[in-house]
Amino acid sequence: MEPIKTTRFGDMDIEKDRVIRFPQGLPGFPDEKQFVLMEHKPGSPFMWLQSADTPDLAFVVTDPFLIVRDYLQDAPALDRDRIWEKNGDKPLLLTIVNIPQGEPRKMTVNLQGPLVIDVQDRTGKQVILARSGYSTRHPVLHE
Repeated sequence: MEPIKTTRFGDMDIEKDRVIRFPQGLPGFPDEKQFVLMEHKPGSPFMWLQSADTPDLAFVVTDPFLIVRDYLQDAPALDRDRIWEKNGDKPLLLTIVNIPQGEPRKMTVNLQGPLVIDVQDRTGKQVILARSGYSTRHPVLHE
């Protein structure tokens, strides 16, 4: 068990096999290398990617296929290859959600920079799909 402190969830003991390592950190957070995926609430499509080192750093994340059913289908082969580069194993794909303060109906997701997590070795990275045509601010809710 590994103790972590969080602003949202309080002090917790997390089993070591739940920690996801991001060896290069995340863009804008290069020193943040360990995270834990936390349930938002039962049945919610959203989760929290909570830093194991910084109590007040957590990202709301979701499955990009819940937002765009055919996500990556039309992405260039080079971008798709960067996601499935490890022996064809299917990784866990997540996308970071941006919720403007006071305007949750205007939430967006970053489809251009999915988080790719190898579920076998518990490592992750953010892949930038520069040629995909996806936006960093894709609306979650449509008018």
